[in-house]
Amino acid sequence: MSKRLKIIFLLVLINIISSCVTKKIVNGQLPDKSLIKTLKVGSDNKTLVVSILGSPAFHGELNDNSIYYAEITSEQFAFLDPNIKNQNVIQLEFDKSNILKNIYLFEKSDSKQIVMSQNETETYGKEISFLEQILSNIGLPGLGQGPIIGSGKADK
Repeated sequence: MSKRLKIIFLLVLINIISSCVTKKIVNGQLPDKSLIKTLKVGSDNKTLVVSILGSPAFHGELNDNSIYYAEITSEQFAFLDPNIKNQNVIQLEFDKSNILKNIYLFEKSDSKQIVMSQNETETYGKEISFLEQILSNIGLPGLGQGPIIGSGKADK
């Protein structure tokens, strides 16, 4: 093998190896601990809490008068699915008068695995093959899509 070919092979190999690194992915952001410590349970209202901590990640639903701040840290190697390393959710619960009632911290160990249902909803319609689907995007008449508008092939 020539010297030039070895160098090219080595550069390609280094490029492939270096592209398969682990990436750290951070989604969301928790408020600073010092800011959370300034909150007074039983006296601070929701407006004040949001002005101190910033906009929450999401609000409670179905009579849950809470706001949530979430942060998930995960690592991903190459094209594989991310692996969650750290997950924290802070729940700030308010009473009916919007006064801070409780502060909860949920960690990865508090999470629960939810199994997806295997049931499927039956839908009605025409099933088309892969080839028909590709060709229908082109707009060929005769495949159930009708004529191409402006093609001069419209049936009367």
